[in-house]
Amino acid sequence: MKRAATYLRSSKDRSDVSIDSQRRELAALAADRGIVIVEEFADAVESGKSEHRPAFQRLLHDLKRSDRGWDTILVTDTSRLSRRRYVAQALSHECAKRNVQIVFSKVPEVDPISQVILESVLQAMDEVHSLMSREKGLAGMRENVHRGWRAGGRAPWGYQLAHHDTGTTRDGEPVRKTTLEPNNDAHQARRYLQARAAGSPRAEAMRQCGIDRNPSSMIGIEWNALTYAGHTVWNVHETRAGGGYKGGRKRRPREDWVVQRDTHEALITEPEAEAILSALDTNPHRMRSTSGTYLLSGLLVTPDGKPWTGTSVQRNGATYRYYRAKGKRLPADQVDGAILEQVLGDMRSASFIRALTRETRRAAEQSAGDPAADLRTQLVGINEQIDKLMGMATQMTDPGPALRRADTMEAERKALAEEISRIEAEHSQHAALAHVTEDQVREILDGLAGDHDTLDSGQLRALLRSLLERIEIDPASNECRVSYAIPCADVGANMASPRGFEPLLPP
Repeated sequence: MKRAATYLRSSKDRSDVSIDSQRRELAALAADRGIVIVEEFADAVESGKSEHRPAFQRLLHDLKRSDRGWDTILVTDTSRLSRRRYVAQALSHECAKRNVQIVFSKVPEVDPISQVILESVLQAMDEVHSLMSREKGLAGMRENVHRGWRAGGRAPWGYQLAHHDTGTTRDGEPVRKTTLEPNNDAHQARRYLQARAAGSPRAEAMRQCGIDRNPSSMIGIEWNALTYAGHTVWNVHETRAGGGYKGGRKRRPREDWVVQRDTHEALITEPEAEAILSALDTNPHRMRSTSGTYLLSGLLVTPDGKPWTGTSVQRNGATYRYYRAKGKRLPADQVDGAILEQVLGDMRSASFIRALTRETRRAAEQSAGDPAADLRTQLVGINEQIDKLMGMATQMTDPGPALRRADTMEAERKALAEEISRIEAEHSQHAALAHVTEDQVREILDGLAGDHDTLDSGQLRALLRSLLERIEIDPASNECRVSYAIPCADVGANMASPRGFEPLLPP
């Protein structure tokens, strides 16, 4: 009498065949053919696209054992084994080598030659079904993103998921979609990302913001910079192939990312996000740049919004720095110098001083209220919990757990109190600006303009990002437009003669 092992698999697809249904079908098949089932391998909620399934791997391991105790594998259909032809064919080859027969309950018995053709056709159909299902799933995710919904996944640090009813039901349950909203960590996340955009080293930015994490974990947060700028971003990561990523890169090129703008509250500005992404750029055809190398990273774009990225080339022992966009290179030192000269000149103009004074007063007046109100409510709650824990500890035989929990909450209370103090100090300083005068603003700007050559690169970048929204340079004409973050006249200028902007080296 034949002895068999069964292999059962279900996927995440709600319309997929359940494990119990497959078990009943294979039991009936075994009874009909006089086969005794001695072992079962079952993978629940596992995709058939991958061979890295726990029970499937155990099946492969036991297949190679001489004392396995079975000579037949019962499966409902070819798709249960795999939706990848090479995996199914490899298993069939291993079974043939070890004289183990695979029997499918839904595949008719035919002659050996027809069996080979039939199984090949079914395996190809399984793979086509898998690819079609994947495309449908990706299309659904893309549509969700275009409508401003999340395509799935956890909320990034500084945000939490907000759930919304869509008004439709599926299988009797309401369908809900998610967006992002800031949580209690938003203040800390904003400060960290702004520090990184301004050029602070990662370790220094973490220290300044009181972040106790593995520094490498912050790299993924920085790659999410566009999300922190208020946009929903999808299709960033490359598909996995074998043990790594397709093409050897974890992330697709920026032009392949799907970005739906202004879907949730932003924690940083878009120029700040671009500065962070520029610093993370790891194009193998250029030397890796840092935000400290390129003054205008994140601010400099083409008229259609494509960033000019910093790149450097070494030749004859010298390093040449450029901004590159759409196949055009401009010498970075010349561009930085021309922009800085233009901005410093504008800072001394009467119209600029008048506009900056007006916007400073308006922003200060709009900041009335208590910006730390939510944090104060949290602080009250933590204090109440600590009091309860201490009261419980006095009545417990072993107060250790309650006291340890109280110690943990005390650390949280201290960090929250420090954050409230910082916000209060910033708010007080900001509120005082409601009465600033044009003469005071002129004095401050004159001081900044006069002392700009004493500022380090990080301080100079922070100054420019506080004043500018974007700088557009047309790669075709070298024509430049400087857009300020305050409502005043933008400045358009041809930054230099065509000869002055020709790259020093051939592209």
